[in-house]
Amino acid sequence: MSPSYLRSVYLRLTGVLMLIVLLALAVSAYLSHQAFERALVPEMAKKVASGGATVRSLIIKAMEQRIDFGKMYGVEQSFDELKESIREVSYVALTDMQGNIVYQRFTQPRGAAEYFHSPAILAMTPQPHASPLPVRVGDQFLVSMPIAAAEKRVGMLHIGIGVYFVDRMVLDMLYDVLIVLVVALFLTLELLHFMVGSKFDRAFRSLDEAFERGASGDFTSRFSVRTDAALAGVHKLIEVLRARVNSAYDALVRDLETLKRSPAHERPPGLAAAQKGLHALGPRFRFGVDDGTAQKDDSQLAKVRAPLFIFILAEEFTRPFLPAYIKELLVPVPWLSPEIVVGLPIALFMFIVAIAQPSLGRYCERAGKRRAMLQGAAIAALGFAGSALAGSVLDLLLWRSLCAVGYALVFVAGQAHVLEHATTSNRARSFSLFIGAIMVATICGPSIGGILADNIGRRLTLVVSAVLALASIATIWQLPEEGLADARRAAAKMPSLREIRGLLLNRRFMTVTALAAVPAKVLLTGMCFYLVPLYVLSIGSSQSVVGRILMVYAVAMVVLSPIAASIAATRDRMELLVGVGLTTSGLGGVLMLFGNDVAWVFAATLLVGVGQSLSISAQSALVREHCDAEVALMGESSVYGVYRLIERLGNAIGPLIASVLLLGFGYRASFVTIGIGVIVCGLCFVIATRRPANSALAPA
Repeated sequence: MSPSYLRSVYLRLTGVLMLIVLLALAVSAYLSHQAFERALVPEMAKKVASGGATVRSLIIKAMEQRIDFGKMYGVEQSFDELKESIREVSYVALTDMQGNIVYQRFTQPRGAAEYFHSPAILAMTPQPHASPLPVRVGDQFLVSMPIAAAEKRVGMLHIGIGVYFVDRMVLDMLYDVLIVLVVALFLTLELLHFMVGSKFDRAFRSLDEAFERGASGDFTSRFSVRTDAALAGVHKLIEVLRARVNSAYDALVRDLETLKRSPAHERPPGLAAAQKGLHALGPRFRFGVDDGTAQKDDSQLAKVRAPLFIFILAEEFTRPFLPAYIKELLVPVPWLSPEIVVGLPIALFMFIVAIAQPSLGRYCERAGKRRAMLQGAAIAALGFAGSALAGSVLDLLLWRSLCAVGYALVFVAGQAHVLEHATTSNRARSFSLFIGAIMVATICGPSIGGILADNIGRRLTLVVSAVLALASIATIWQLPEEGLADARRAAAKMPSLREIRGLLLNRRFMTVTALAAVPAKVLLTGMCFYLVPLYVLSIGSSQSVVGRILMVYAVAMVVLSPIAASIAATRDRMELLVGVGLTTSGLGGVLMLFGNDVAWVFAATLLVGVGQSLSISAQSALVREHCDAEVALMGESSVYGVYRLIERLGNAIGPLIASVLLLGFGYRASFVTIGIGVIVCGLCFVIATRRPANSALAPA
C-alpha cells in the first residue's frame, strides 16, 4: 500500500473536520459582524449626545443671561472643541424654532435643510432621560437634540457622524473577525495535531509498514500493539493473520521433521519434494517473532511541537506594540536620544538570544532538554510578568533580558530534542515540524497581540504572554525524561576563537554572511519589528493594524519558503535566489517613497516577506557550497555555529540602525535608506558570486 494513500486518508479526515470548523467560524463571524453593525451607530449616537449635552448647557446658560439666540459669540469655537474631543463628529449645526440654520460648522450633508424643516424634527420635544436616535441624512448620521430654556424649546442642536467613519469602524471590526477566524483555523490545526494528529499519523505509518512487510514476505509477528492506539483493531487483525501463518509454518516444519525421522518404508513419496520446497521458503519469506526493538519510536518527536508553539506565541504577542510600549516608558538616558532608547530593548533581546544560544546548547546537553525547556519557560514567564509591571524603560531592559534568556533556552532545547529523536530518514520531516510550530506562532501571534493590546491594553497583553509561557510548561511535562544514553553523549562543540577569526577573514564565508544573511536580518528587525509598529501608530492607526501587517509577512514566508526551497536545486539557482530575494525585500523599503498610508506599509511588508522567503533557505545552503573546505577542516557545526551567531547579531543591530536613521531623517527616509542598503548588498552579492565559479569553490 502506498504511503501517500494512507497519508491522504488522514488528510481527508482532517479536511472534513476543518471544513466543519470553518463553516462554524464563518457563521459566527457573520453573526458577530451583523450584531456589531446594528449596535455601533446607536452607541456612537450616545457618545456624541454626551458631548452635545455640554454644548447645549453652554447655550442654555447664555440664554439665561438674556443673550439673544442668534447673537451668541463663541458657538463655533465650542463646536471645534466638540470635534477635538470626539473625532467621529463630522458636522454640527444649531437651528431655530423654524428649522433655519443659525450656526454651523464643518461639512453639511446633502438633504440637511429638508431634514431640519421636517415636521418630525420641528415637533420634537426635550426628553431628558431618552437617548436620541440617529437618522441617516445623505452621507451622515444626524443626532438631533432639542434645546429648551425656561421649559420652552428655542432650537435644535444637530451633530453629524460621517457614514465613512462608521463604515471604517465596521470594516476594521470585519478585519479583526477575519483575523480571528484565520488564527482560529491555525489553532484548531495545532490542537488537532496535538490531540490526535500525531497518533493517527503514526498509526497510518505503522499500518503501511505492516502491509509493506507482508508484501515483501515478512510474516514475523509483533506483540507490541497498544490496545488504546489508533487503528489498534486493524493491527490486531493483521497480527492474528500473521500468527496463523506462523502457526501453519511451524506445524509444517514439525510434520516434515516427524516424517523425516520415521522409517523409510513409512515415508510418503513426496517428502523429498516437500523438504526442498520448505528450504526454498527460507530466502523468500521470514517467519517467527520480531520484538521490534530495532524500530525507533518517533512518537516523542511530535510532542515538542505544542510547547514550542505555545511558548513562541507568547513572544509573538509583543511584536505589534512593544516599540510603542517602550516609548510609553521612556525616561531621559544620558547621551542617548529617545529614538535609540526605544530600540535598545529590542536590540538587547536579539543580542542575548544570539550570544546565549551556543553556551546554552552545552547546558542543555548536561541538564537535559526537558529540564532546560521547563527552566526557559519559567524564566520567560517571569520576564513577561515583570515587563507588564515595568515603571521605566530601564526596568524593561532587565525584564526583556530575562525573556531573551528564556526564549534562547527553550529554542535551543527544542531544537536539541528534534535532533535527538530524528533519524536519517525522517530528519527533513522532523525539522519541518519544528519550523512549522514557529511559523504558525508567527502568523497567529502578532495579529492577536495587536487586537488584545487595543482592547485590554499593553500591560495586560504582557500578562497574557506570561500566562501562555506558564501554560507551555504543562505541555513540556509530557516530553520524555532523558535516559542514561543522553548523559553519555558528547557535549555540543562550540567554535573556538581561532575558528571564528579564521572564518571572519574568509572571503567566501563573509560574502554569504555579510552581504546576504546580516542585511536580511537588519531589514527584518529594523524595519518590521521597529519602524513599522512606530510608524503605523504615528499616522493614527491601531495596534491591530500593526498585527495584521506583521501577519502578512509571516504568511508570505509560510507560503513561499517551500516553493523557493524546491526551486533552489543547484548552486547557480541558490545564488540567484539570494540576490533576487534581497533585492525584492529591499524594494519593500523603497516602496515607501510612493505613499505614506497603511496600504503602502502593507505592500512594503509583503515585499519583505516575499524577498525573505526567496533568499533565506538558499543562504544556509550556500554556506556549505562556498565553505566546503572549511567544513571539512573545522566541522559543519563550527562553521554553521559562527554563521548563525553573526546572522543573529544582524538581528540585534537592526533596531539600532533604524533608530539612528529615524533620529536623523524621519520615518519614510529610514524605510527607504534601509531598503536601498539591502538592494546594494543584494547586487554586490550577485557580482561577488559570479563566475569564475571554480575559483569560488577552490580551497583557500
